[in-house]
Amino acid sequence: MDTSRAARAHIIWTSIALLIILIASCLTYFFMSKVPGCQRISLNVPAVENMFKHQVSRENWLLKAQNQIGDRLVWEDEWRGYGNKSKSILDSTNMWMVFQEKGVYLVYIQVNFVLKSRNVSSSALDLRIWVDLNDNVEQSTFSAAHDTQVVNGNSDPDAKLNTFLLMKMKSSSQLSVRVNPSSLVNWQPRPFSTFITIIKWADDW
Repeated sequence: MDTSRAARAHIIWTSIALLIILIASCLTYFFMSKVPGCQRISLNVPAVENMFKHQVSRENWLLKAQNQIGDRLVWEDEWRGYGNKSKSILDSTNMWMVFQEKGVYLVYIQVNFVLKSRNVSSSALDLRIWVDLNDNVEQSTFSAAHDTQVVNGNSDPDAKLNTFLLMKMKSSSQLSVRVNPSSLVNWQPRPFSTFITIIKWADDW
């Protein structure tokens, strides 16, 4: 990674981290899906103080999408926040993120789609993000974000879909992201078009 890319990554990472910390309590209420392992929580001052009081690890990652296999995104490291910076959160396929420590994690996913490549005069296009969570006992799939875009000659050439999640992970839990339509995902960095950022919020709730 050259100096300019490193500087851009650092600026974006800092901005995202500050944004997540400032508005996490509001966003978790509106965007969380009621499924096992992914829950809405009501945060009050004592609860927040308690989470930070018992927080030991400050693990964090920034990954950008580089490809897809089927509808599943393939990632590469842009920022590694393990204590051992040489160790990636990605498994050997680069499609699954493996969490070494149990805890509560804030996850932000953004996917950019290129609409101008569609060779149709007018149509409705469903954009979706699914998150698969595997805790070595069962695998859960839930819809993390959804939008419908009407594509015509006056459409914006790009569409962005994003979501915040607050997720409770076990040790060795695995997370993967699928999108639809995967053929329209934007792979061109600006500096990041499609990415995921993960911050460990607390050891437990």
